[in-house]
This record gives sequence, structure tokens and C-alpha cells, in this order.
Amino acid sequence: MPDPSAVNPHNFKVIEIVYNLNGFSVAWGVWEDDTYRLAMRWNGEGEDQGYPKTFGNPVWFMLPQELSLPLLQSLGVYQGSHRAPSTTEA
Repeated sequence: MPDPSAVNPHNFKVIEIVYNLNGFSVAWGVWEDDTYRLAMRWNGEGEDQGYPKTFGNPVWFMLPQELSLPLLQSLGVYQGSHRAPSTTEA
């Protein structure tokens, strides 16, 4: 099982692991187009690289941006007085 903070494919740079429990992780990071995104993965057990993976290498799957704020709020990561990095001014 890979350490989720070590799962950094070339197109997604992890800034912070915001949730990591029971083999499931949520990360805040920068996607290849320089946008902040929320991503998730199952970490696997033992030698299993978890899901998703590409060519045997662990990767993250990106959430739609409109789900980032509600998910961060539900995890208790987003505090109303400050903004999550991926939210942008309208």
C-alpha cells in the first residue's frame, strides 16, 4: 500500500492529504493545467498499489470542481472564515 503523500504522478502534485482513513485518501493538489483540485484514491493493502493506477503505478482521480467545496466542508476541512485554495472569485 503506497503512502498517499508519495503518490505524485507527473500531472498532479499533492499539496496536502486532507483525509486518510481505512485505506481511503483525499488529497488537495495542483492539476496539470495549474488548477487546484481535489482528488481521491483507495490505497490498497500490502503490495497492492490501490486504485486507481496506471501501468501499475498509483495515481489519483480528480473530482469535478463543483464537488470540492461541499466535500471539504463535509470532512470538516473547510472553515467558513477562510477559502479552500481551489475556489476562485466569481
